[in-house]
Amino acid sequence: MKYSVIMASDANYLPYVEITLKSLLMHHENLSVFILHTGDISESWQNDLQPYFAKRYSTLQLVHIDKSELDYFSTNNYITSATYLRFYIDRLLHYSDIPYWIYLDCDIVINGNITLPFEYLDFSRHTIAAVLDPYVTCIGHPYKDKDYFNAGVLYFNMDKYQLGISSFSKELIALHTQLKESLIYGDQDLLNYYFKDQWIPLDKRYNFQLDHMISINNLDISPVIFHFTGPHKPLDNIFSENACVNAVISLFRLYASISWQDICSLPLGTIRANWINQER
Repeated sequence: MKYSVIMASDANYLPYVEITLKSLLMHHENLSVFILHTGDISESWQNDLQPYFAKRYSTLQLVHIDKSELDYFSTNNYITSATYLRFYIDRLLHYSDIPYWIYLDCDIVINGNITLPFEYLDFSRHTIAAVLDPYVTCIGHPYKDKDYFNAGVLYFNMDKYQLGISSFSKELIALHTQLKESLIYGDQDLLNYYFKDQWIPLDKRYNFQLDHMISINNLDISPVIFHFTGPHKPLDNIFSENACVNAVISLFRLYASISWQDICSLPLGTIRANWINQER
């Protein structure tokens, strides 16, 4: 089965996009990967990477969204207009007959098989699966009576999605107009409000966020998706006294330094972080 993966970015974030993509191909074959963008990522970039994807029986495709369509949404120093590109996933439905899609943020490194949840999740009553956001849950959010998910990793059942959503982007634009004065976390607030209780809580291994790394005494689980949430990113000049956080920073930097040719010449799963019982 060929699973579909969605990302969204502008040219400024391409170094992180490539880290995520390299780690995807380190652990997977048979993927269809789509990058939503507003026109500042050149097709030559896509064409240069296509041979490496072919070696993993996968494809990479840029999908252009007109920048003017993002003018509806609020931005700040942390949330850029490109963040809202994920709202246009309804433009991708015609690309695949397979119902299982995964959305990934750009500040992510893959550490195992991300498709496994589709083997056991029950999507009969839900559209998406996601992981609780430990940071927002701790400090509070506008939806106190509901669990709040992190929108950096989303598992979609597009069959269910198509049944319940006529035009995802249009509905979210309308919702933004209605709620824009009360939004705290921008696009993530909108998605939480939109899906409400129509989502499945997913094991934190599939969106292991910065607060997960900081708050545990040892890695007694094997995270599959590391998500470096927050304003500071692993390629910045940063250092943490937390051993788990530093190990994840090192993993990002390893993928940044290794060549595409080396990625595709190594057997699947060669690079894998395993820190069972590692002390903080």
